[in-house]
Amino acid sequence: MDIDQQAVNFSSKHTNTSLNQTSSVLNLLINEGCTVPFITRYRKEATGGLDEVQIRAIQDSYDQYLEREKRRTYIIDTIGKMEKMTPELLKQIQNCKTINQLEDIYAPYKSKKKTKGVIAKEAGLEPLANILLNSMQKLEEIKNKHLSEFLNPALNINSFEDAVNGACNIIIERMTHTPKIKEQLRIDYWNEAQLVSIKKEKIQDIKDSHKYKDYFNFNEPIKMLKSPKKSHRFLAIKRAMTQKILKVDVAFPEESAIPYICAKFIKQGSALSDLLTNCAQKAYRNYIHPSLDLEIKAELKNCGDESAIDVFGKNLKTLLLSPYLGAKSVLGIDPGVRTGCKIAVIDNTGKFIIDTVIYPHPPQNDISKSAMMIETLLEKFNVIHIAIGNGTYGRETLAFIEKNIKQVKSKEVKATLVSESGASIYSTSELARKEFPDKDPTVRGAISIARRFQDPLAELVKIDPKSIGVGQYQHDVNQSKLKKSLSAVVEGCVNYVGVDLNTASAPLLAYISGVGPTLAKNIVKFREKNGHFKDRQELLKVSRFSAKVFEQSAGFLRIYNGTTPLDSTFIHPEQYHHISLWAKNQNMKLAKLCQEPSIIDQLERDNHFKNLVGAYTHQDIIKALKAPVQDPRVEFKSTEFRKDISQMSDLKEGQWYPGVVTNITQFGAFVDIGIKENGLLHISQISDSFVENALDALNIGQALKVKVISLDFERKRIALSCKSDELPVPKTPRNDKVKSTKTKPQKNKQKKNNPFACLKDLKLK
Repeated sequence: MDIDQQAVNFSSKHTNTSLNQTSSVLNLLINEGCTVPFITRYRKEATGGLDEVQIRAIQDSYDQYLEREKRRTYIIDTIGKMEKMTPELLKQIQNCKTINQLEDIYAPYKSKKKTKGVIAKEAGLEPLANILLNSMQKLEEIKNKHLSEFLNPALNINSFEDAVNGACNIIIERMTHTPKIKEQLRIDYWNEAQLVSIKKEKIQDIKDSHKYKDYFNFNEPIKMLKSPKKSHRFLAIKRAMTQKILKVDVAFPEESAIPYICAKFIKQGSALSDLLTNCAQKAYRNYIHPSLDLEIKAELKNCGDESAIDVFGKNLKTLLLSPYLGAKSVLGIDPGVRTGCKIAVIDNTGKFIIDTVIYPHPPQNDISKSAMMIETLLEKFNVIHIAIGNGTYGRETLAFIEKNIKQVKSKEVKATLVSESGASIYSTSELARKEFPDKDPTVRGAISIARRFQDPLAELVKIDPKSIGVGQYQHDVNQSKLKKSLSAVVEGCVNYVGVDLNTASAPLLAYISGVGPTLAKNIVKFREKNGHFKDRQELLKVSRFSAKVFEQSAGFLRIYNGTTPLDSTFIHPEQYHHISLWAKNQNMKLAKLCQEPSIIDQLERDNHFKNLVGAYTHQDIIKALKAPVQDPRVEFKSTEFRKDISQMSDLKEGQWYPGVVTNITQFGAFVDIGIKENGLLHISQISDSFVENALDALNIGQALKVKVISLDFERKRIALSCKSDELPVPKTPRNDKVKSTKTKPQKNKQKKNNPFACLKDLKLK
């Protein structure tokens, strides 16, 4: 299928990629049915080495183009069926570049009920509207000349005043639905309008309303709120609007808007300027401003969604690709008090071995028996790592382990707190019930905690991404966009790491390029029935595993100790022939090529082979052959918190504490310093130098030292800093508005004593 050149041009422009690259990507996606991970890794020659982010951006921009054109086609067809299409109108519609422009033109045609203007037209008052707009005469003169023409008692036009009122309704609708007016005001709003929020009355009964006190008397230019750095503010404001805590309006001065409308409709020297100015006021106040108010709030919500989803995706990617323990046995603990701490042991492959319960905390306080049980399990199953869920009583459980378990005190075994976000969701899921039908949800939780410590990616794919706990406003943003974005992140991470075909679970296999849930289950069933896969070609024996699926997935599915040495690498089977032929020409076995660095160097220097397979593919082949371990992730290293703190009251301002980044937002990062409450490291406190984006400076799971700069016990907020001690400590920060020590020139600064000056002449809804 030939791809519309206009679509290629649109995607190329919006993604800043060349026309050839954009066309190649769209051809691979649409005509050849390739997945993004496959194109990213195995079609670099065609795309010029575009990465996954760029390829997905092209895909998204193409979808946006299709959405716009679908709407354009619908509008043309609908107006055509109404028999109201004209050549001039068609040209206007075809020239629209945005959906907003299309909607401006379509607005007069989509009302399902008759408006006052339509009723007036049906009463024959449109000629009078034209007279009012074009005549230089006074209203009394027009009345004397045209009175008898427009009276129509059957349609309630009993007087000339009735006729004028009807004609004014027609004029108001013309002003409202003039696309050029709406478009110019849209531009002016984005340049000059303010978002203003004030506290509603009687909010004291609304739970947690104090969380929004920073927005009780707030105004900011909407163009600032649209930026990724501040777009999260509107999401907070929108949530408070939904909870009926805030009254929020877009404020724009009428003295700028109404004269512009008048200039388009009122002739200079018109004797009816007052009448027509009143029409312009009604058009603006009753229709244009409310429409732009809603449109801008929707756009700010969309910008906030996109920014929040983007940050969530980057955090999720970092978490999924976080350091892993690898093939080592783990003892997992799901802490509890009254019902005890559930314990589960898994072997080096993640297989569940045994579970039990201990009661080291009040009211039982059975410390000696609990310690003996853990020590026995550690010795019997050769466990050298303990993973403890970081929820309720997690830190108390860690303290018990460090104080009472001899293997931990002697450093033979390491105990680590592990995020248990989403573990409870997995433990009660259908997948967990099928995997461990006879186990209590808390035991499944302990197994999940142990497995996510051993291999975060393999375990976290079983959980709904938005429940993992590394996002912000994830329940407020567009859920379909969030799901699509996070699924793409998980897919990208799984294919970046690759999976062991003979040990991977069905949920993990489902994210492999081209596979999906059904084929993933078929692979597991085939493996259970026939034993381990010996080479990648056996995949073609799996039910419904077609040649196309094999092409898209085979390179990401690794087989260790199989019959084909290259099956343990990321090298795609489509390159096996070239590599085998090269080895044969060198009089050597293929296995030797994978083991001898000197021979790999020889292949790397072979320009003929490089030209044969392509420069990008040649580079990837060499990289795959040289890699001693195919997993690109790094191994886990634990972080030790200070032992002298257990609650917020133990912290002291000005002191430094070791911590771990648990979440990153547009305004900074949240850091676990070893107590229940995480501290906020505002973006202005990340470094001595200016930081534009927290994601550029920090990663989820990153260990760092932070200083406590203020404590807000009422809201349970801890403000942190990574700045040098010699720099001045700022005052207590307000929510996400900690002032940066880096001074910047202020432009068009609003007077603090009158944040609502822009509302002088505007009647808010």
